[in-house]
Amino acid sequence: MGLRKDKRVGKVLLIVEGGKHEFNLMKKIFVDALGYTQIEKRRGNADFYVRKGDEHSAVAVVNTRTSNISSINDEEYLEAIFEELIKQQSFDIDNAAIYYLFDRDPESNTDVSLIVRFIKTLKNSRENDKAMRGGMLILSYPAIEAYEISNFVENSFELKAKLGSEAKEYIKNNAGIVSMNKVCEDSILHAGAELQRFLRENEIEIDLDDLSHANEAVFGYEEQCLRQEKVFRILSMFSCVLMDLGVMEE
Repeated sequence: MGLRKDKRVGKVLLIVEGGKHEFNLMKKIFVDALGYTQIEKRRGNADFYVRKGDEHSAVAVVNTRTSNISSINDEEYLEAIFEELIKQQSFDIDNAAIYYLFDRDPESNTDVSLIVRFIKTLKNSRENDKAMRGGMLILSYPAIEAYEISNFVENSFELKAKLGSEAKEYIKNNAGIVSMNKVCEDSILHAGAELQRFLRENEIEIDLDDLSHANEAVFGYEEQCLRQEKVFRILSMFSCVLMDLGVMEE
């Protein structure tokens, strides 16, 4: 696998559930490693914060109203954010690739049927069915910390955790190996290879024009682990964002 650092991705919108942690992780990937511009609007903050980089590759990172996945349905709140991006940052929402980054932590996102519905509908970053605005659902099991772990740990998907707090504890206990500050080109490629290895071993194919099939297969696998073993395999689909943007490729 390789990273195309010269690839200009235009406008990208990441809608995240969490606060400081997700914003800092996105900075390590898109600003520090790839040299993009990052525009941030954190929950409760009135103003945007801009980290300047390549103006032809601008990544906006914004919060949903709450950390619950049901906030994806809060169209009024999201449309207000979109309007602010357009007016204040000249951000072309209609031509942006959009991704929803959420955790499958069973204590914070409990509505399985709602998650399944989002998996089926949020399948393409630029255009979905019935003229629905683009948006691809990107899940992490049990939390986005799974992506950090996959940057540094071989066969990270063999590790197990039920809650995001357990993944955070793993990082704390292995701080010499796993560290957000160490995220770089090589570690990002390692995370991509980890995801691909998991998918191959479980005979799951990715179609980036319609991620719903792969998302459903991974979700089904993880839900079975939760039922049988009371834990998830530590795994994040975040590398699909970089693949979909054409930044990461085989």
